[in-house]
Amino acid sequence: MVEEIIWVINPIEHRKKIRLISEANYEKTKKAYEDRGAFFMDVLVDSGLPDDLWVCDLCNDEIAVDSRIPIVDNLALCTNCFAKWNTEYVNDKTIEGDCPNVCCNTYKDKEKEEE
Repeated sequence: MVEEIIWVINPIEHRKKIRLISEANYEKTKKAYEDRGAFFMDVLVDSGLPDDLWVCDLCNDEIAVDSRIPIVDNLALCTNCFAKWNTEYVNDKTIEGDCPNVCCNTYKDKEKEEE
């Protein structure tokens, strides 16, 4: 069962904001993991992953960043995988909505102004 679907409205700006948060918390988070004897790696900080590259977490196909991207239970999905999940795992208890972060809300406001 899918518990939550969040729609990322502006994928590039969303990634930029999440990267800034990851960078700001990087040393503190890394130390917390290392204090427990665990290895820590933040994909956004350590990998050099560009903001305009989104990949489906199920099939590894690239996801177009010129439209909304569904994040299903914390997994970014391409159109094909989302269609499958949407028909097989979504039910009345699934919560769905737009990304609540500033990056996406600002973009929604700009879309409304253009209408």
